[in-house]
Amino acid sequence: MFANFATAISTSTAVTLALFYLMNLLVSIQPQALVEPRERMDLKWVRVADPEPPPRTIDDIPKRETFEPPQTPTTPSGDPGERITVSKPKVTATPIDDFSGTGLQMQDGPLVAVVRVSPTYPARAQQAGLEGWVLVKFDVLANGTVSNVTIVESSHSMFEKAARRAAERFRYKAKVVDGVPVGTTGMQNLFTFRMEH
Repeated sequence: MFANFATAISTSTAVTLALFYLMNLLVSIQPQALVEPRERMDLKWVRVADPEPPPRTIDDIPKRETFEPPQTPTTPSGDPGERITVSKPKVTATPIDDFSGTGLQMQDGPLVAVVRVSPTYPARAQQAGLEGWVLVKFDVLANGTVSNVTIVESSHSMFEKAARRAAERFRYKAKVVDGVPVGTTGMQNLFTFRMEH
């Protein structure tokens, strides 16, 4: 073991001395260090004028799309089948009476519209100058409220939500048969959305 240790020390010493000698040899071969300063590059700064912004152009305004509504839908007998045309984005409401109260003898009579709400013109459609129509179908319950509102057809899906909400707010005096209010199914209403010109 001592022999291995002695061999390792002698080998490492020999390698260290050889490296030291090699470094001295390389340093002596190199030319003298440069004492003159290096040439420096002279940077010239040139101020470039800011580019002019491109001229603003107004794109052609897209033409309004127009839709022809279908023929006036047919409604069950007794319904006036009125149309609602939207000319302004506003909602009008009429006070409603409860026709299903007790203590009054009701006489037979047809279905009568009491409140017909105009839909709100969708803001996106108004901004785009879009006009159209929506045909809705619904049922009238015995108390005069509306249920099961569905979209039958529309010119653009953008109008459907407004038409559905308006139809849900309709109120009727239900049809009375033998002194008892009865519901009516399969009612239809056409909402027409037109911009004011």
